[in-house]
Amino acid sequence: MNTVEGAIVLTAMTLVAGGAATGLITMSQAAAAQSLARTVARAEARGGDGVALAREIDATAAVSTSHEGGADAPLVRVKVTKDGALFDVHGEAVTMVEPDGE
Repeated sequence: MNTVEGAIVLTAMTLVAGGAATGLITMSQAAAAQSLARTVARAEARGGDGVALAREIDATAAVSTSHEGGADAPLVRVKVTKDGALFDVHGEAVTMVEPDGE
């Protein structure tokens, strides 16, 4: 009887450890997606090509940018989607467009 209980406990411990590791990896990937969204939004707000920058940093991420707001408060919205270990993770950032400095 000891081997059956041991096999069940070992299987349960393996599943819990694997699930915890996969969850931590997914959380790490979500944080990376959010960080990439902030970086791209900042580059777009300064007048650069944020999508090209995103391709250099992470070629597997899907990045979309949009310019919103009016002339008095122009905004840049960036959405980043990456494949995660458990599911797709998303990051989003919004920032104001910086003035030209004239």
